[in-house]
Amino acid sequence: MQRNELLEAVDLIYAAALNEGASWQDVGDKLMALMQAQRATLWFADEGGMPGNLLMRHDSYDEEYASRYVLLDPYRASAREVSVEETVRRRGDVRLGHEIVPDASYVKSEFYGDFGRKSSRRYMIGGLISVSKVIPLGLHRDAASRPFSEEDKRTLSQLLPHLQRGLQMRARLVPTTSSLGAGALDALPIGVIVVDREMRILYNNAEAAALLSDSQSGLSSGRPRPGTVTSAFRLFARHPDDDAQLCRLVAAASRGGAGGGMQIHARPGVSPGDSTMLSALVCPALRHLSSSTQPNMGTGVVHGAATVLTRHLLRPSSPPVGLLIDLFGLTRAEAEVAVALAGGVTAEDVARTRRVSLDTVRSQIRTVLRKTGASGLRDFERLIALSSTMHTSGSLYVRCPEDDSFRARS
Repeated sequence: MQRNELLEAVDLIYAAALNEGASWQDVGDKLMALMQAQRATLWFADEGGMPGNLLMRHDSYDEEYASRYVLLDPYRASAREVSVEETVRRRGDVRLGHEIVPDASYVKSEFYGDFGRKSSRRYMIGGLISVSKVIPLGLHRDAASRPFSEEDKRTLSQLLPHLQRGLQMRARLVPTTSSLGAGALDALPIGVIVVDREMRILYNNAEAAALLSDSQSGLSSGRPRPGTVTSAFRLFARHPDDDAQLCRLVAAASRGGAGGGMQIHARPGVSPGDSTMLSALVCPALRHLSSSTQPNMGTGVVHGAATVLTRHLLRPSSPPVGLLIDLFGLTRAEAEVAVALAGGVTAEDVARTRRVSLDTVRSQIRTVLRKTGASGLRDFERLIALSSTMHTSGSLYVRCPEDDSFRARS
C-alpha cells in the first residue's frame, strides 16, 4: 500500500467531517478502492435523524438491508454485544469476518443465503467506531474475490482512528465550521496553534496569543501576536516532560496520526492549583485552520503540520444545560451534572449539592460518558471545552427562547 494513498484517504476523511470539498461517499469510494472491496457500510443517522449507509450512494441493496436483513446480519449482531467502553479499549482493532463470525456459520446463515450472496458480502473486514453509540464499519468483497488478508487489516487499522475522529467532528462540530476564517477563530475561547513538525508556529489565534504571552503559562513562544507567522518562532512547554510529550504528539500528528491529548503544567515555581494549568489536544492540521487570509481554501490535512488546541484547565467555560441536551441527548439532570463536572467539582461535591446519593451521581457520570462517546473524564472535558465554543460572544450557535434549544446561527 502506497503511503500517499493512505494520506489521500486521511485528507478525504477530514474534508468530509467538515463538509468542505468532499463527502462521506467520497470516503467510501476511496476505502473501497484501497481495499479492493465492492461495498462499504457504515450506518449512521443523517441530518434528519434517519439511518443510512454513510459511505455509499443509496441503492436497492441498502433499502433491502434496512427493511429486513439488518436484523439477520450476524456481524451487526456481534457488534451489538460490544459496549461503548469496550469499543474504546479496542480502538483501532480491525478484524476479518471469520474472526467475528466463523466462516462455516456465516455461509450457512439465512443472511448470506438470501441476501449476502447477491449483494457482494462474501468476505468482510471491519472495526467498531464509538461516537454516541457503537457503530460497525464494514468493507465487503464478493465470492469471486480473494479473502481479506492480514495486510488489509494493517491498512484499515491505520485509518480507523481517523474515521473515529472524523465522525466525532461530524457529530459535534459541523454546524460551527462551514467557513472558519481568522475572525471566527479569534472569537473562540480556546487557543488554536498550528505548528510544523519542528514545532515552528505557522499560525495562532487571539486566545493562543494571549496564552503564549502570559508569563506564568506552561506554554510559550517568541511571538505573542495573533495571525499568520512569517518568522520561525518555536512553540514549547516550559516543563521539560510536557515539552517532550507535546513534541511526540505533534510529530505523530504531522506524520498523519490521529493525535492525542495531554495536560500542560503551570510554569515551574507557580502553584499547581493556579489557573494557568492547560489542557491540550493535538490533531492533524487542517488547511482552513492554517490560513487567516484564505479561509475558504478547502479542507484537508496539511502534511508535516499539526494543530494544538489549548484552554485553561481550571478556568472552564461551561456550555448551557440546554445545549448539552440538544448536542448529546442528555436528560436535564445528566446535563446539569455534566456542567458541574466541567466546572471542576468532584462527584462527591455534585452529590452533596444536588442532595442525591454518590452512587446516583456516579451512574449519571457513566451515562454522560456513554452518550457523549467520551473515553473518560479527560476526554469528556475536551468535548465540553469544544461545546463551550458554541455559546460565547460571536457564537455560531444561538438559543431559541421558545423551546430552550440551541440552533446554528443563520
